[in-house]
Amino acid sequence: MTANERQPLAGRIAVVTGAGRGIGESTARVLAAAGAHVVLTARSAAELDRVLEQIARSGGSAESRAGDLTAPGFVDELFDGVRRRHGRLDVLVNNAGTAAFGPIEDVPPEQVRAVLDINTVAPYACMRRAIVLMRERGTAGHVVNIGSVEAHWTAQGESGAYPASKFALRALTLAVSKQLGLESSPIRVSLVNPGGSDTMLVNPDRAPRTDLLDPDAVACSVLHIVTAPPGSHVFELGVVATGRHYW
Repeated sequence: MTANERQPLAGRIAVVTGAGRGIGESTARVLAAAGAHVVLTARSAAELDRVLEQIARSGGSAESRAGDLTAPGFVDELFDGVRRRHGRLDVLVNNAGTAAFGPIEDVPPEQVRAVLDINTVAPYACMRRAIVLMRERGTAGHVVNIGSVEAHWTAQGESGAYPASKFALRALTLAVSKQLGLESSPIRVSLVNPGGSDTMLVNPDRAPRTDLLDPDAVACSVLHIVTAPPGSHVFELGVVATGRHYW
């Protein structure tokens, strides 16, 4: 196996949001193992420090910037810092997310707005800045948005706040991907739709569950997408636990 095969992302810069735990943590570790220098962001500095330590112990390279993607100015600060320190960006993984579960009577509009802000508006803001930075070098780049099977399917008995945010994220992914395609841009935009995953969002009690997807499986799907050969574009990929059927 050649060095390029062992570390296909060597020399690349990647940003992963929501990288303090769950799918974001797994994705940060997998991209670092593939050779990328990973810029981690999440709200909890303590969680980011733990992931940084894991990556360093494994011989990877990473840095972190704690903050709230919905706070005024934070997204600009994040990407301005990437430009200043590295002068390039090759991969963005929009993973940060939240949810508001329950029937419509129990979910006020303020909660719906909060879900949309982090699941839809923040990824849009990050995509916008990332694409500008990728364009500056004129080389290939990749944005991967972490959606959900609920971008196609909604659970029974729910208000719809979470699936609405993921339906919208899928639409944004499609629209921006089409724009870049029409421009013959080397920047690709993709969507990964995991089923229920073994994360704090889905399984906060951390009870053993065989029906939930390992976050590492989602991370490996992201790696598959961003290392696809030139001339190919994996636009959308669904990943569910073995035996789970959502449709």
